[in-house]
Amino acid sequence: MKLITVILLVTVAFAQAERNWDEIFPRHLPDPPHSLLPHGIPSPRITGGEEAEPHSRPFQVGLFIPVSGGTAFCGGSIISPIHILTAAHCVDSVIGGVEIVLGAHNIRRTEPTQLVVVSSNITVHRDWSSSTIRNDIAYITLPEPVEFNEYIQPIGLPLDDRNNFNGDTAVASGWGLSSDSATTISEILRVVDFPIISNTVCNIAYLGNIHPTNICASGSGGKSTCNGDSGGPLTVDDTLVNIHIHSTRTYNGQT
Repeated sequence: MKLITVILLVTVAFAQAERNWDEIFPRHLPDPPHSLLPHGIPSPRITGGEEAEPHSRPFQVGLFIPVSGGTAFCGGSIISPIHILTAAHCVDSVIGGVEIVLGAHNIRRTEPTQLVVVSSNITVHRDWSSSTIRNDIAYITLPEPVEFNEYIQPIGLPLDDRNNFNGDTAVASGWGLSSDSATTISEILRVVDFPIISNTVCNIAYLGNIHPTNICASGSGGKSTCNGDSGGPLTVDDTLVNIHIHSTRTYNGQT
């Protein structure tokens, strides 16, 4: 995996700043052209999900990202004591330091379980392309190692390079928009499960834009993630298999 470091300033904070939640907006990619064929990949909407059991996904983090126009929001995963994995499109135009909230369930409250770290040490895949949605992966290096506890834990990583999860049930999580009418991110962490489908089927809908390094999950029954969930984990049996990169259920495969 080829990556290039783009910013190197780091600081640390341990309490959430006051936020204007109406000004926090989800970071997401524009919708690629796709058809509404009867294979369970409808237009973006979030239904069929539910509130996560509090702190059942201790590897999940929330990212508050200063960008031109305000503060964007994305998800991420803890992969080591000093590394947070996320999507490149979440952090490729950051201005200053990203505020990383670990150990949260209600992202709008300063919960005693939370740790807030600010870092501008961001590494984006050198071959990231927003036009083709390829290599949409980045990681943030923390200024010092995080001490793990029951609320803050690294995610499990695959023990091999298997990339065919077709038919497996995957779980996605995040604080993204909880409905089509929502104007800001969800207060509480939500989860949704859906089956992974073959890239061949997915490519029919996305007009050949799906690459071998992508994974697609079916939106059959209206289940899906939504804007603001970008960068968060897609797991199979609590093992990270991909990063959420698009609200129409496309996942980046550069793990």
